[in-house]
Amino acid sequence: MARPVHLLHDSRTLARMIGAETPCCEQVAISTAGPMKVFASFVDGNPLSGAWLVDLDAPSSRIVGWSGTLAEEPFGDEPRTWMRAGHERFARFLDEVAPALRTHGRTLCFRPHHRHVLGDVHASVKLLRERAGEPFEVLLSPCDLLAPSMLGTVEDHLVRMFAHLGPVSAAVLLGDVRAGAATEESGLLEPCAAGEGSVPLSLLGKLLSDHVPPETPVILPADAQGRLREALGL
Repeated sequence: MARPVHLLHDSRTLARMIGAETPCCEQVAISTAGPMKVFASFVDGNPLSGAWLVDLDAPSSRIVGWSGTLAEEPFGDEPRTWMRAGHERFARFLDEVAPALRTHGRTLCFRPHHRHVLGDVHASVKLLRERAGEPFEVLLSPCDLLAPSMLGTVEDHLVRMFAHLGPVSAAVLLGDVRAGAATEESGLLEPCAAGEGSVPLSLLGKLLSDHVPPETPVILPADAQGRLREALGL
């Protein structure tokens, strides 16, 4: 069977196209085959801030969001995020939102990031194990889990991500990143065109084949799908 492919579109652009005044999410992943269907709605915001809200008019039952941080900035470097304080705050958040998600038939799919409470493979797998049966999922987004210090051994890190998260993730979000002018100061990589960064596309194709079930969807940036689809054989 052909692997499902979805393209990630900016919701503001789509809202203008259909005459909506305000988009109810930041991005939407839309199918590329068959009838147009929204696979997931992507939202921003920090769940650990105490002021995280989701518009229930979002056009998908699957909501993709960050796991959050104790830092003041969305991707700030705050070690407490990965310590007891961060994990306890995250557990309270899960307990608080689970009943509403069930009531409204929604699933919250977390997009791990190396600066957030779900900051690595271990934390992501632990969530799925401890919250099995609850309305929570994980999105495998390798570029978000890569820190600048990992670039020297990027292939080893990618193999580990796919080996542990590939079989259990709701979907895989692919792209490319590289060190930029602000990376040394910020500690963050920057997105770039596929094939121009530090993520070897040929390895991604192999890891998809080896570790990700064929029915698991792949999400690609709408403006980068051509090169990625060709390189990944999608």
